Amino acid sequence: MRMAAPITVLIPTYNEETLVAQAIHCSKFADEILVIDSYSTDATVSIAQKHGCNILQRKFDNFSNQKNYAIEKAKHDWILVLDADEFITYTLKNEILAAVKNPGHQAYKMLFKNYFINRFIHYGSNGNKLKLRLFNRKHCEYRGLVHEELVCDGSIGVIKGKMLHYTYRNLWHFFQKKNQYSRLQSKQLFKRNKKVSLFTLMFKPFYRFLNEYLFRLGFLDGVAGLTSTVMNGYGVLSRYVRLLILKQKIKDKNLADYDVYTEKLMNEAKAEAYKNDIEKPVSLTALLSKPFLTFLKSYFLKGNFSKGKSGYIRSYLDSFKRYNELLYRWLRRRNLD
Repeated sequence: MRMAAPITVLIPTYNEETLVAQAIHCSKFADEILVIDSYSTDATVSIAQKHGCNILQRKFDNFSNQKNYAIEKAKHDWILVLDADEFITYTLKNEILAAVKNPGHQAYKMLFKNYFINRFIHYGSNGNKLKLRLFNRKHCEYRGLVHEELVCDGSIGVIKGKMLHYTYRNLWHFFQKKNQYSRLQSKQLFKRNKKVSLFTLMFKPFYRFLNEYLFRLGFLDGVAGLTSTVMNGYGVLSRYVRLLILKQKIKDKNLADYDVYTEKLMNEAKAEAYKNDIEKPVSLTALLSKPFLTFLKSYFLKGNFSKGKSGYIRSYLDSFKRYNELLYRWLRRRNLD
């Protein structure tokens, strides 16, 4: 009987002490578990060592370089990349072993199911996705800084079984991830000398919302789908705001310190939510309409329309704050906060 080729499971980490043990546990079928750590300041590395993983540490510069470095150091040619917040189901494990036993392709995609708030997301950009994660390193490498792409010079197959992805632990984690991604994306745009007009600030986030919520049926995922869409729209706005900051075209002192300002808004939103009566329900209609009314009030009645790009950004963020205040109330009522 032909034996399956040996596999290295590669787990990139940075401060993943709450999740890394689960990722390691579901990877025990692999011949090597290799953790590539970006100098975590929590117990991530000690947990990985306790579970017998091989450890690499490297200062993070971008996702592609980090993974490519670890792939070169792996013991085996077949690589499965697994994030700490992902879980390999029993069916998927068996499909992976079967694929490397009789490989008909140089790489394989698998279906990801993303969990957020209280459900698995089925629609929008965070819905069910096929991702390329299992591959022979002789034929593949990562490229790109933020949403890195695995480029393969051979054929690509699809295997059955599902990868469960516990994408965002809570609302704050989702928000911080969007800030992290937008920082890297803005640097890419800056290198390409991209310009940012008022139309860009208005159209790009709105189109992202419209595309995900309506065209890609995000509304069918309820509050989780709406929140995912709102956060993704915020991420689009943020990359262009940060690009303006890099170009030194933001004169508003609050916006110039974007991380501090947006974190302040999120903290204020949560504080306001906890002041209000938890018994008062928040409907999906309220989540849709009240932030929009907040934007109109901020942009037109407060005169932000006369302040160009900074005025529009301010009003957008006022609306974003209002949405998160309402959402925190919705979460609190359901003990999901």
